[in-house]
Amino acid sequence: MEKLIKIALTQTVLGRWAGRLPFLPDLYARKVWSRRMNLFHGLHDSFDAAEAQARRFSAVGWNDSALAKEVIDHEHPVHRGGMDPTQPSQFAVLLWLGKLLRQGMTVLDVGGAGGIAFETAERFDLLDEGHHWHVVDMPRMVEHGRARHARLKSERISFGTDLGRAPPCDLLLALGAIQYMRDPIGQHGPGLLESIRKKPDYILLNKVPVWDGPDQWTNQSFVTTSSPYRIFNRDGLVRYIQRHGYRIAHSWQVRELDLRIPFHPECSLDHFEGFLAVRTDLQPSAKAAPLAAAFA
Repeated sequence: MEKLIKIALTQTVLGRWAGRLPFLPDLYARKVWSRRMNLFHGLHDSFDAAEAQARRFSAVGWNDSALAKEVIDHEHPVHRGGMDPTQPSQFAVLLWLGKLLRQGMTVLDVGGAGGIAFETAERFDLLDEGHHWHVVDMPRMVEHGRARHARLKSERISFGTDLGRAPPCDLLLALGAIQYMRDPIGQHGPGLLESIRKKPDYILLNKVPVWDGPDQWTNQSFVTTSSPYRIFNRDGLVRYIQRHGYRIAHSWQVRELDLRIPFHPECSLDHFEGFLAVRTDLQPSAKAAPLAAAFA
């Protein structure tokens, strides 16, 4: 029954009609959305509007100790071993990491929490002594990440909270992170690529909610806090990357994720997407060239 109600509210005209009842969206936010993990609520034309709505029902932002503990310290096999191996889109990330990483490269992991992707790369023997991995995230995430890797005695990973002070990188990762950023594609100021010190050779994005409609924002719940959550216009995101001198060398569908917003069936995603962007002036490495050519 719960599944049928969810489908009705998120994917049918009944949901749009129900959302016009003056009391129902707020009732849903207070009694359901704010009390459960990873639900969505509301649809807005800007980050600020989404944030204002979320503050009526919840704390806002990833800089939350309880959330950091859940994401980084929770004793689940995924956290002990890295990224969830049951998620098919992770294999695209691992494939490209294996092909692109070269001796001495620095990886900048934006929104990398406690270094889950780093642990996965180590687990699959993708890193050597010359590699360095730097995670940029919110202070509470960084605090828990540093403590975790101090316990693990990790030697190739560091953490920081400021993109502008991160070490110059050769490969930029953002694995399910840019949708939480206020202005990642620089529409109202410096975006992600304007904020880092060096233009990387490669950019790997995964778990990005994109569609052909206009940019929209909803709110995602984490029980103790919440966050505005962007649905990107695909062309706008790609144009931003291209303006900085990159081409999209490969893209893939992230079938393990979808997005359903109660009362807003007009904004419904069956899957997310991932992208590999390569500098247009870069000669592919010997390892990456055959794959890059195949997907050109």
